[in-house]
Amino acid sequence: MFFVVTLFCSTIFTYYYFLFTHEYPPGNAQNIASGLADKVFQTRILIPFLGDFLKPCIPILSFLFGWLVPYPITFDVILQVINILFLTLLVISTPILLKILECKVSNWCAFLLFIPLSWNYIAINGLIDGAGLFYCYDIPSLAFYTIGLIFFLKNSWFWFYLIFIFANLNRESACFISLSGFLLQLKLYKNPKLLLRLNQNLIIHIVTQAILWIFIRSLLSWIYRENPGLFFEEPHSMGMFLAGIWNGNSHWAMQNAAWFLTLFAGIWLVPVIGFNKLSSYGKKLTLVGVIYLISLFFRSNMMETRVYNELNVIISICAIICLTNFIKTKRGFA
Repeated sequence: MFFVVTLFCSTIFTYYYFLFTHEYPPGNAQNIASGLADKVFQTRILIPFLGDFLKPCIPILSFLFGWLVPYPITFDVILQVINILFLTLLVISTPILLKILECKVSNWCAFLLFIPLSWNYIAINGLIDGAGLFYCYDIPSLAFYTIGLIFFLKNSWFWFYLIFIFANLNRESACFISLSGFLLQLKLYKNPKLLLRLNQNLIIHIVTQAILWIFIRSLLSWIYRENPGLFFEEPHSMGMFLAGIWNGNSHWAMQNAAWFLTLFAGIWLVPVIGFNKLSSYGKKLTLVGVIYLISLFFRSNMMETRVYNELNVIISICAIICLTNFIKTKRGFA
């Protein structure tokens, strides 16, 4: 039942996600699949290549589901199906990750994810306000983060590295899988020699992942070195955008900048206000979230509500941990 409802909700989410957003032409999926996108987008090849590979399935899908879909089945529909599958994987894998983090809750708690995701990717990214931008690799990056972290924490290294490679071909933010796993498993000791000895295996894997990440990013950058644009673009001024909250000036990312204050639908307030209710795992994930925000400041247009990809998962997990511990305390179990 949980899987069926998750699949249904993921389908509804995807329908409205595609309805209220659009692709940025220099970085759309078809251009990436053709190797013609601007450099900053071109290295995120996994989903566009997968969608292009599945194009021959369009006639079959049209025959089977043409009566059900109220518009022609095209490449965009392939991307929608992929989005549904990855969103479903994200939600059904979240309870597994929570259990590994010693937060035993009902599977249905994972539906909390739909609140920040629906708000950031749909409500203030096209429905109410926002730039309305869609990139096919955003939702998959969340699923890769959760699944990759599960295999990392289970020390299932074969499956982890397989997921890690795919995640890097999808988006460079896959490095946060490694960072999260490292901080969650790191054993701290005052004695430096003891610290290194007891974390030796972890350090070897982190160094291996760093080398692999650099290799994949460098290889993709070399392959697409002749594409237009830059691999790292200068972010737009966040200060100028936030000033619009007070002076009322509109911005390309949001006509009314005040909507930005509702980011994540306010879910982020739960682990901030209830920080003391977070487990040690939750506090370590909070640190990852802070590092993520710092990297966004130097790397991304933070006024685009879709850029907070993996942070949606981190905040949701921390909120669930916090609420679970709060309820246990009120019931006298903690």
